[in-house]
Amino acid sequence: MNDILDFFLQHWQLSALFVVAVGAYLVYEFMLGEDRDAVTPEQAVGLINHQHGVVIDVRTPEEFSTGHILHAINVDSKEPDTKFKTLNKYAHKPIILVCAHGRRSAQCMLRLKNLGFAQVHSLAGGLESWKDAGLPLTK
Repeated sequence: MNDILDFFLQHWQLSALFVVAVGAYLVYEFMLGEDRDAVTPEQAVGLINHQHGVVIDVRTPEEFSTGHILHAINVDSKEPDTKFKTLNKYAHKPIILVCAHGRRSAQCMLRLKNLGFAQVHSLAGGLESWKDAGLPLTK
């Protein structure tokens, strides 16, 4: 144990660099944890077309009425978990959560996973990325 302590004391710069690198890695992993299940618009289209994925739009009804993905179901992110439990009939299908920019959908993704949903994804970048990819919206 004294050898390790002596090493750290004699090589304090190297030790500090190691601690900073481990800290940066942990922060990166924590931030990436939210995005691991994020999908691009192209991946979302694949899930919808090939695996019968269900699009859940977690924006407010007012936002939803301005334009949404075809056949999307609107469940406001502010709804209680009991409202999200009504989605149990889609538990065997991939669920793609959508909001304006991807933040609310990422939060709802964690809520659904806590409720036992396994195939839950968040649309990375939200509807903005969907529009940027040239994909259609309906009203």
